[in-house]
Amino acid sequence: MKVWWIGAAALAGATWVQAQSNWFTVAGNPSDPAVDTVQVDPVSIFREREARVMSVRVSRSTARRNWEGVGYRSYESEVVFDCRTRRAHYRQANFHDAPLWQGAAHTRTDYTNDPKPMLFLDMAPNPTQRIVRAACGKA
Repeated sequence: MKVWWIGAAALAGATWVQAQSNWFTVAGNPSDPAVDTVQVDPVSIFREREARVMSVRVSRSTARRNWEGVGYRSYESEVVFDCRTRRAHYRQANFHDAPLWQGAAHTRTDYTNDPKPMLFLDMAPNPTQRIVRAACGKA
């Protein structure tokens, strides 16, 4: 019985540590909901075959709609980086009505079977290639 309890406690501690995030601001200001902000969690990066995967979160200055028409002000996502082509696409995203990832996510979208490109077309300067370079390095 003690072995099971110690194992469960160790697993819970490991899960808690993995849930910790170290967000790095690439664009914007994470304390100002009136600006577009993009953050990455470089600690979350891992390799998956020829790709890399990293958590990226975005807060928009105004309300937006995603590809399916879902309204949001901010989202947290998992992004797959193809370092050979130097492109990135969303694997999944959790959308929030509030800016700066406040409140519970109202919609979770899985793009595994229909990947959506990470582009930030209307942001200046556009952080897409900076994030790809950071995720892929010189790969």
